[in-house]
Amino acid sequence: MPKHLIPLGLRVLLIAMFSGAGATVVHAADEAPTAVILLDGSGSMWGQMASEKRAKFDVARDVLNKALPRIKPEVRLGLASFGHRLRSNCRDAQLIVPPAPDNLEQIIEPLNRMNATGKGPLVLGLLEVAEALDTSDSANIILIHDDVDNCGQDVCLIARAIAKSNPKLAVHVVGLGLEKSKINAMHCLPKLTGGKHYNVPNAKGLASALDQIITLAHLERGTEATTADKTAPNAPSQAPTAKGAPGLYLTATLKPKGEPLQSPVQWRVTKAGDDGDFVREATAPGITEKLPPGAYDVEAKLGLATVRQHVKVKGDAPTLVRVNLNAGVLKMLARAARNAQPLPGPVFTVTAAADDAATSKTGAPIWIGRQSQPEIVLPAGNYVIRAQDGPSYQEKTVVVSPGAATTFDAALAIGRLKLSATRERGDGEPMTEGVTFLVYEDDPGSPAGRKEVARSGAASPTFTLPAGAYYITARTATAEAREQIAISAGDIVNRILPLGLSRVKLTATLDGAPPPAKMPLVFKVVRIDGKAQEVARTVANNPEFELSPGQYRLEAHLGAMNVKAAQELMLAAGQTQDVKLKLEVGRVTLKLSGDQSGFGTGDVFWEIKDDNQHTVLRTSRPQPTALLAPGRYVIESETRDKKFRTAFELKAGDDRTLTVGPQ
Repeated sequence: MPKHLIPLGLRVLLIAMFSGAGATVVHAADEAPTAVILLDGSGSMWGQMASEKRAKFDVARDVLNKALPRIKPEVRLGLASFGHRLRSNCRDAQLIVPPAPDNLEQIIEPLNRMNATGKGPLVLGLLEVAEALDTSDSANIILIHDDVDNCGQDVCLIARAIAKSNPKLAVHVVGLGLEKSKINAMHCLPKLTGGKHYNVPNAKGLASALDQIITLAHLERGTEATTADKTAPNAPSQAPTAKGAPGLYLTATLKPKGEPLQSPVQWRVTKAGDDGDFVREATAPGITEKLPPGAYDVEAKLGLATVRQHVKVKGDAPTLVRVNLNAGVLKMLARAARNAQPLPGPVFTVTAAADDAATSKTGAPIWIGRQSQPEIVLPAGNYVIRAQDGPSYQEKTVVVSPGAATTFDAALAIGRLKLSATRERGDGEPMTEGVTFLVYEDDPGSPAGRKEVARSGAASPTFTLPAGAYYITARTATAEAREQIAISAGDIVNRILPLGLSRVKLTATLDGAPPPAKMPLVFKVVRIDGKAQEVARTVANNPEFELSPGQYRLEAHLGAMNVKAAQELMLAAGQTQDVKLKLEVGRVTLKLSGDQSGFGTGDVFWEIKDDNQHTVLRTSRPQPTALLAPGRYVIESETRDKKFRTAFELKAGDDRTLTVGPQ
């Protein structure tokens, strides 16, 4: 059984039974532990703490980006979340990045792509992480959340199971502006597992809590070695003075004389010259490298900002280099309407403005992303930012200044339209297949006065549309329902279109008996309460049709011959009717008088016409047989040198042989 289908109580029991709770493993004092960040991804994280103007999710992401580089690279670092992918789903929990050493870059990328979306299965998130950890290793889960589990699970139950099955696993809990009752409900988790418990009111409090956890759990970087075979990033505050050990010490800023960055920067160091021998690559706020004196080329990259700098390393003193990226941070979000929640997945496009044509000579986008609230680092300059969701978009030119944060906040004036269809009028189960939904808007320039703006064959599609008036249609092969609606900015409009279908079952008889299988029948349904229009056709035996209320002509045709039966029918919504169509037919065989032994195919040509002079048969067979509807007919036959014409009448059930020519 897949683990996500195992009931929670059973999973807790399994942890306790099979995780080796009775074994105690002695670890070396300096062995690096495991740490997994478990970040709340539920929709409530888009709310704000009382003293913050930004969403809790944004605050948590920013603080983690600054705090995680403090963790030493040998720590097995991982990332997990819950509620971050699916709406209204209590099974949405995921270990996004499994714990591994030197894992900072692998953590930062998905962290910055994450979106807060759905329910809050906090306990399931804890289970996903706990089950992935080795019970013999020291480990820490750092839970950042804004509510208790809202999927009806008992956090204290899982806390006791973790404490029993994995005594080396500490769960540290950081609440974001929780009320007292919820703080109390969560307190058993850190208490039983030996973790720390914090409740913070703002970004500063969160940063302080993470600093304390990193320190107390022995996750922080120590004093870095400066030998040639062991180099590691230094926090800017650890940079040596001019009297320190020789070596190259790199930090980065976004502007001249700016504060050193705490965010991970991609560094590349090579020897200067044509060969450019590789020296070091790393992703960290800053790096320290003991190098022989000489000339080197340094490349620093953060986001889309890249700077290359030539440096000379001294042999008798530290070489301190602070690389200025000359860049700023662009924050983007889009809303359906002003003051609405950010949209979950608009498309953002960043293009260099005309002033910066050198950055993008062709005017092609330099960055495209589908995220809720992306933040990217850009070289200082002018940019055209476009936010689009569905057919609606907003575009604006913004200025990115060195060391500054610029926000592009688009209000797209859009709404969401969710459609489904039912067979009956009133309440009923939504149809899951066979329906096409179409959305139209007024267009005086088109022949019909409307133009189609969207369509979908999904069972319950959602359309993103600019605010306005629309005409919607749900259409099957044989029926449709229509409605006019209005959508305002920020609206979520749900419409169920009742097709009010009637069911018609068709059968046909030939002279009172079922037609032989070798005689193909064609059934047609023609709507006649307006301009006659064929709405369905099939060669299936005893077909069933679901039709909209209205007036119809139901027809059965015997192959390509003129034998058919028809019946008109008025259908009301919800009716079920059985219709039997009676086909009447006569059989006629044609032959020429006299000796025909010498005639073969092509020696004689036959044509039969009905009373309306419509040709119902043409053939060059010597003695053809035809099935015809009862009525009056004229036979015309032609040989190489003679023509004959004969009239005859055929009744239902007749089986006649007609001899044509001189008697």
